[in-house]
Amino acid sequence: MESLPDLFRIPAVVLGIGLVIFVHELGHFIAARLCGVRVVTFSLGFGPKLFGWRRGSTLYQIAAFPLGGYVRMAGDEPRERDQPPLPDELPAKSVGQRFFIYSGGVAMNVVFALVVFPILFQVGVPFQRPVVGDVTPGGPAWQAGIPVGHEIAKVNGTEVFDFGHVLNAVALGDSDDVRLVLRDPATGVETLHRLAAEQNETLGLPMIGVEPGVKRAPDGGLMLAVHADSAAARAGLSDADRIVDVVGGTPGESLRGQLALPMLRGEALELVVEGPEGRRTVTVEPARDPERPDLRIGIQPPARGGAAVRGSARTLGLRVGDDIMAIDGEPLESTGDLARLLDGRTGEVRFMVERAGEPFSLTTTLPTPDAGRALARDLAIGLDLDTTVVTVFPNAPASLAGLRTGDRILSINGVEVTDWDDTVRAVERARSKEAPLVVRIERSDETGTAEYRDVSVPPQHRPALDYGFSFQADTYIYQTESLGEAVRVGALCSWRFLEDAWLTLKRMLTRQVSPKNMGGILMISAVSYEVAAAGLAKLFFFLCLLSMNLAFVNVLPIPLLDGGHLFFLLIEKIKGSPVSDRVLGYSQMVGVVLILSLMVYVTYNDFVRVFGG
Repeated sequence: MESLPDLFRIPAVVLGIGLVIFVHELGHFIAARLCGVRVVTFSLGFGPKLFGWRRGSTLYQIAAFPLGGYVRMAGDEPRERDQPPLPDELPAKSVGQRFFIYSGGVAMNVVFALVVFPILFQVGVPFQRPVVGDVTPGGPAWQAGIPVGHEIAKVNGTEVFDFGHVLNAVALGDSDDVRLVLRDPATGVETLHRLAAEQNETLGLPMIGVEPGVKRAPDGGLMLAVHADSAAARAGLSDADRIVDVVGGTPGESLRGQLALPMLRGEALELVVEGPEGRRTVTVEPARDPERPDLRIGIQPPARGGAAVRGSARTLGLRVGDDIMAIDGEPLESTGDLARLLDGRTGEVRFMVERAGEPFSLTTTLPTPDAGRALARDLAIGLDLDTTVVTVFPNAPASLAGLRTGDRILSINGVEVTDWDDTVRAVERARSKEAPLVVRIERSDETGTAEYRDVSVPPQHRPALDYGFSFQADTYIYQTESLGEAVRVGALCSWRFLEDAWLTLKRMLTRQVSPKNMGGILMISAVSYEVAAAGLAKLFFFLCLLSMNLAFVNVLPIPLLDGGHLFFLLIEKIKGSPVSDRVLGYSQMVGVVLILSLMVYVTYNDFVRVFGG
């Protein structure tokens, strides 16, 4: 299906979310009517009525706050104990009938997914291909030698057909034993790889360090998505072009890796591209985007920290966590220095290393140029976050103020800094007050003598740089060959989303998954808007996921939710009488506090995610 035009995306999202809520409330409504209960109000949304109509004894309405809906049944309101209910009121019905009524919404949400999923899979749904686009150097996938470009067929024994499924399965599975079945795109041969995930503290999830793929041409070039009226467009690039090389890039690094550092520094890109006009070299000068301020000052830690080793690097004598300070006397300062210094090298190479603060040297002999490249591929180093030595980007505020690469920051505005986190906090404090940064530095001269000076970095609100292009996502249309297969895959998806919801809650309780990953109506709306861009099929796929999650949340035994009512009905069935008004009243107070607290928390998460708060 084609993507929805921007004009129709917001109405489609509003109607889509409203449809899921309507389906849930319709389940309660149908169950109540089947049991002979009179429905007083059928409302989409809460709060004041915007408009409505009455049919029979029921008021159908749209309310002001579209955060849910409700069905109010006769007898729902509190009553005197000695006042018997009327035959068409809820309290007059048996425990089994009331259980059926309160579970009607959950059941209808599940039915919605079971019916709509097969239709979607027969029509075809766009997904991001589950291909290993890149691996994080030093991460679990890198350590395990996961090959870039291979398709991920299964994770922990479960079939996957979207890259997002891979991330979910890893985050919610056994972190110590992640089982990937990879398919070679050239031969179709499948191989099993086992590895352990690592906790990503930023995202609050276990991850294995794999990145999604981008669309590639048969020659390996990266297909471009060029933004209208942008720097890339003005340089002559279009969506039909692909990048095949980066002039001056680090040999042996991926194309995306070669682009990362110059784009971070804001440098012009000299690209070799292939397209309808043939092969040509294009220079893209970044434009400044006044709508996005760049509050950075242009420093980062040196790229020499925490070595990770595999393959040929194991014979070098390095240990995990060693800091590689220099190679043949040339210090490692920026991302890409390792590959640059080892590319094509032969003969003896000397590494200056620090281990637990103690310096020493290691020497190895590279018999061929390929050996140097292999060594660079089998070594991974990160940013040294334990130092205050900085790498300074050219033409950035720090560089223009006089800071140099290799300077050691001692204090900022009189506050001592001892590591990179201290440095970031001190910079952020000063920038929030729009105050100059007075940076006390230690710098060594040509003789190695330390000198100390103060450098003032004035506050600057420079527009962020924008190159005007991204890469086309590696998407495809997943479509089943038969209705039977569509039903099977739809049932599998429905069960998977229920299982994922349960495992997410379980992992949050055990702190393996951070609660900051929870989202509310803002995140749902934002995600719905994004998936609507891929067309109605993808939007309805997301609505099925939302419907299954709504079913799961509502079955939880929390007072005021359907699950709370079901829980008290089970107690009533066991003890032979309803719970007391006192217990019911206190439980509802607890439920109100829990739900309001959760709403506040997820709304805060939404603002941070959506608006970058």
